Amino acid sequence: MATTYQYLLRRKAELETRMIEAQRRAQAPFESELRAIVLALDALKQAGMAERLSAGEQLSFAPAPTPTPAAPTPSKRGRRGRTTRDMILMALAQAPGLNEAEISRQLDHRWSRPVSPVQVGRELEQLEVEGLAKRSGPGWIRLERQVQDEEEGESLSLAGH
Repeated sequence: MATTYQYLLRRKAELETRMIEAQRRAQAPFESELRAIVLALDALKQAGMAERLSAGEQLSFAPAPTPTPAAPTPSKRGRRGRTTRDMILMALAQAPGLNEAEISRQLDHRWSRPVSPVQVGRELEQLEVEGLAKRSGPGWIRLERQVQDEEEGESLSLAGH
């Protein structure tokens, strides 16, 4: 019995060693690129270009952002899939003045969609740029003007068919 136990302990130690070596080999190709990127970011920061580039200026060599689909595809049960963006707008329509943490809690509670307050904040900032939401004191409110314009456009497109 002791020999089996000792064999298993040795085998476990060998496997752990091999896993660490395999992890090092897998990381090696990415480490040099990561170092180069860190150096480039530091150089941009020291040159004072980081603020200008992070403010939205598109780099000539950066890939273009992939377009998001206008309407989510329905799930297998025929339900319309809701994006995080849709759920945030719905939460703001029901209770204006919510902050990021409260919206995050509602998304998790109502739709079982765990979204961090940071992710909610990023989505809200994008909605603010698009004119769908704006900060109001400590929380956020949904802007109805843009929503009504969209609904009118949908009803006109349906009438045309």
